[in-house]
Amino acid sequence: MEFIRILASRIRALWSGQRLDDDLDEELRTHIAFATEENLKGGMTEQQARTAALKEFGGMTQTKESYRVVRGLPVLETLANDLRFGLRQLVKAPAFALTAILTLALGIGATTAIFSVVKAVLLAPLPYKDPGRIVAVWTANAAQGGQPLPSSAGDFAIWKQRSGVFEDLAPSYDNEQTLTGQGAPQLLIGYAVSASYLRILGVPPQLGRLYTDQEDSPQGPKVALLSDRLWRTTFHSNPGIVDKSITLDGVAYTVLGVMPRGFDYPTTVEIWTPSAMAASAYDDFNNPYVRILGRLRPGVTLAEAQKTLNDVEALVAAAHPQTDGGNRVVLVPLREQLDGDIRKPLLILMGAVGLVLLIACANTAGLALARNAERQKEIAVRLALGATRRRLLGQFVTESLLLAAIGGAGGVLLALAGNRFLLRLFPTDVANLNIPKVTEIPIDRGVFLFAFAITVLTAFLFGIVPVLKAMRTEAGAAMKDSARGSTATRRSNRSRSAVVVSEVALSLMLLTGAGLVVASFQKVLNADLGFQPDHVLSLQLFLPIDRYPSTDPEKRRQFVEAVEKRLSALPGVKSAGTINFLPMSGFWGTSSFLLRGQAAPKNGQAPEADDRIVTPGYLPTMQIPLLRGRNFTDADRAGGLQVAMINQTMAGHFFAGQDPIGQELNLGSADKPDWWQIVGVTGDVKAFGQDQATHADVYRPFDQRPFPLVAFTLRTKTDPASMVKSAEHAMWSVDPNLPVLKAIPMDLLASQTLAVRRASSALFSAFAVLALVLACIGIYGVMAYAVAQRRQEIGLRMALGARRGDVLRLMMGLGLRLTLSGVVIGLVGAFALTRLMTSLLFEVNAMNPLIFSIAAMVLVAVAMAASYLPSRRAASIEPMQALRTE
Repeated sequence: MEFIRILASRIRALWSGQRLDDDLDEELRTHIAFATEENLKGGMTEQQARTAALKEFGGMTQTKESYRVVRGLPVLETLANDLRFGLRQLVKAPAFALTAILTLALGIGATTAIFSVVKAVLLAPLPYKDPGRIVAVWTANAAQGGQPLPSSAGDFAIWKQRSGVFEDLAPSYDNEQTLTGQGAPQLLIGYAVSASYLRILGVPPQLGRLYTDQEDSPQGPKVALLSDRLWRTTFHSNPGIVDKSITLDGVAYTVLGVMPRGFDYPTTVEIWTPSAMAASAYDDFNNPYVRILGRLRPGVTLAEAQKTLNDVEALVAAAHPQTDGGNRVVLVPLREQLDGDIRKPLLILMGAVGLVLLIACANTAGLALARNAERQKEIAVRLALGATRRRLLGQFVTESLLLAAIGGAGGVLLALAGNRFLLRLFPTDVANLNIPKVTEIPIDRGVFLFAFAITVLTAFLFGIVPVLKAMRTEAGAAMKDSARGSTATRRSNRSRSAVVVSEVALSLMLLTGAGLVVASFQKVLNADLGFQPDHVLSLQLFLPIDRYPSTDPEKRRQFVEAVEKRLSALPGVKSAGTINFLPMSGFWGTSSFLLRGQAAPKNGQAPEADDRIVTPGYLPTMQIPLLRGRNFTDADRAGGLQVAMINQTMAGHFFAGQDPIGQELNLGSADKPDWWQIVGVTGDVKAFGQDQATHADVYRPFDQRPFPLVAFTLRTKTDPASMVKSAEHAMWSVDPNLPVLKAIPMDLLASQTLAVRRASSALFSAFAVLALVLACIGIYGVMAYAVAQRRQEIGLRMALGARRGDVLRLMMGLGLRLTLSGVVIGLVGAFALTRLMTSLLFEVNAMNPLIFSIAAMVLVAVAMAASYLPSRRAASIEPMQALRTE
C-alpha cells in the first residue's frame, strides 16, 4: 500500500506543485552520497565529487561534519532531481530502456486505439433528449424465426392506448423518394415519421422548425425535413431553403427545416416526411410495416414495460389470432438499437487488447526485475549511507512513472497512427450490416485521459513487484552478494519465473482466440454463397409510385423488359436478369404460405419464406443452380398459370420424402387463397451473408407480380465496375428520370458484408502476434539474465566435467519448464475466454482441440527459440575465464 500512496503523492505533486517536508533530510543526504560516489567513479577527487554533488542537489549548506537541509524544498524540485537521476539511469542502460519503452508503447497504444473506438461507439453521449428512456418496439414470433420485426398499425394503436407504460409512442415507416428538379434525379433514403416521433427524439433542427400534429395528417400539407448531408451536397448549404418548395416523386413539398449534423436516426436517412396515417390504417393488423419508437414514463423499468406490453399483446392475439397469434413484443433500448451487431466484437477486442497490455506490463516487470538485481549494490550503498526505504521507494516510483510516461506518449502516437485503420470496422455503404455509421474516431480529451490513466496503471502493474523486491534488500546481505558477483537469490529467480509464466499464459489465451477467429473467418470466406458473384454488376433502384403505380402493373413490366433487353445488348455483357430483393443488399421481404390440404396452425401463424420476384434471366446470370424442374420462361405471363420455384432448404423442410414439383403453395390466406404451382427447385442462396443461416425462399415471375423495388444484374466478360456508366445510360435510355440507388459489383458487395469479421480477424491476429513477440522477448531476457547470473556456476560445472551439451540441456530445460507451466495455466484461461467468443465464430467449435494444440505448439516452439540463444551462450562459456570473473 505504501507503493500506491507514494505513487499517488507523486502524481498529485506533479499536478499541484505542492510542498513536501517529510524525510527531506534523508532523501537529500541519499542523493548527495550516491551522486558523490558516482562522481568519484568518474575520476574526480573527493572534494570535487562532493562539490559537484552539492551543486546538483542545491538548497542546502555545508558544515564541516554534515549537511544542513533547508526545509520547505518544493516537491517539484525534488521530483526534478529524481527525474534527472532516473533519466541518467535509463541512458546508462539503453537496451533496457528501449525495450521497455517500445513494449509499453505497443501495449498502451493498442489499448488506447481500441478504447477510442469503444468511446466513439459505445460510450459517446447520444444526441437525443434523455435517451435512457427511449426504446425501439418490435414484434417477434418463434414460428417466423424469432427475429425482431416491424409491427402492424393496428398493434401500435392498441399498445399506445392500453399499455400505460409510455410517455409517448410513435409510428414510422420507410419512404424512399425520388428528388427531381435539382440536377440529375436522386433517390433519397426517406423516412415517414409522426410528429410525436420527432418529439420523442427531442432534437431541434439547425434551421427552421419541426412539423406539427396538424401537419402530420392525411389532409395536412406536404412538408419535409432535410438531413444536414442532403442540405450541404444538393442544396449547397443554402439557408434560404426553409419554406421553399422541392419535388419528391413528382409532388411539391415545402421544406420546413434542416436537421443538425449527425442526426440520421434510425439509419442513414436523408429526408423526413410526416407519416400522415389515416384513422382507418389503425384497424389494419395484416401488414407489419410500422417501426415504433417509444419513451418510457419516469420510473418505469424496461422489464416492467416489456411484461405489461406482452400482457396487452396476449389480448390482441386472442382477438386477432390469424395475424397476432404467437407474437411477443421486444423492447430494445436506444443505445443497444444503435450499436447493432458491433457491441460484442468491440468488447471482446477490448478484452483482447487488455491481455496485450498485461503482457507488456509483465514483460517490463521482468526486465525491471533483472535490472534491479544488477542495482543491488547501489541499493545497499544508499541504505548504508542512511537512506530510508520510503525515500528509495519514492525514487523507484518516479523511475517507473518516467518509463511509463515515455511509453505512454509513444502509445498515443501509435494510437493516432492506427486510428484510420479502425474505421474499417464501420463501412458506411453496406445496408446489410446492422452497425453504427461511424465516419471518424476522434482522439479527444477523454481518450487522452484514458491514456493517462492506463499509463499510471501500467506504472503500478510493472513497477510494484520490482520495487517491492528492491525494498526487501538488506544492506549487509546485498553487499555480500555483490562481493560474490551478484549471484541471484532463489526468491528473485522465482519472481522472474512467475513473470515469464504469466506472459506465456496470457499469450496462449490470445493466440488461441486469434486462431479461432481466423479459422472462423476462413470458413466464412470459403462458404458457398449459392451464386457466383464474380463478373456480376448490380444496379438497384425504386420505381416511383407516381409514375409506376401499383394500379398499372403493365408499366412496371414494360420498363423492366425494355431495360433488360438494352442491358443484354451492351458489349461485354453475357446475360442480364432482375430481382426485387438483391442478396446481401439489406432489402428483404417475406410471404406466409400454406401447402395444399394443410390446415392453418392453431396460433394462426403460417410459416414464412423470403419473397423473390425474378425474371427468367436472373438464375442464369447469377449462376444459381436449378436442381429440379424448370426455370421461368417468357411464357409465364400475367393471366396465365401462377408458377413458383422454391429453394433446396424449403423443399427439404416442407416436402421431405416428396417431390415438390407440381405441388401448390397458398401465398394468400385461408380466407383469400392465392395458389402458386411449384415448377422448380433451386440451390440455396446466402442472401444475408456468408455467415448467416439460409432461409426458405419462394421465387415468382416478375411478370406475374411486378414489384416497385428492382435490382438489375449483369454478367460481364470484363471488370463489372467498368460497365457502370454504360449500364446506367442503357437504363436512362428507357427512363431518363430514374435515379440509381446503388451500382456495385456483387463480389465487392459480398466482401463489404464481411467488413466487421475481416477487421476483427486482422486485429485479433495482430494482437496475438504482438503477444507472441513480447513473450519471446520476455523469455529471452529472463534466460539471458539467468545465464549471466549463473556464469560462475556454469564455469564450475564445466570445470568439474560437465559437457557443453549438458549445459545446453540444463538451460533449455529451465526455459521449457517455465513455458510448459505457462501453457498449462494458459489453456485453462483459454477455455474460459473462448466461451465468450461464440458470437464471433462461424462453423468453428469454441473448444476446437486442433486450434488449442497448434497454439500451444507454436508458443512452445517460439519459447524454445527464445531460450536457445542464451542457452547456447551458456554452453560456450570458458570455465577458467568464468571462475576468474569477479
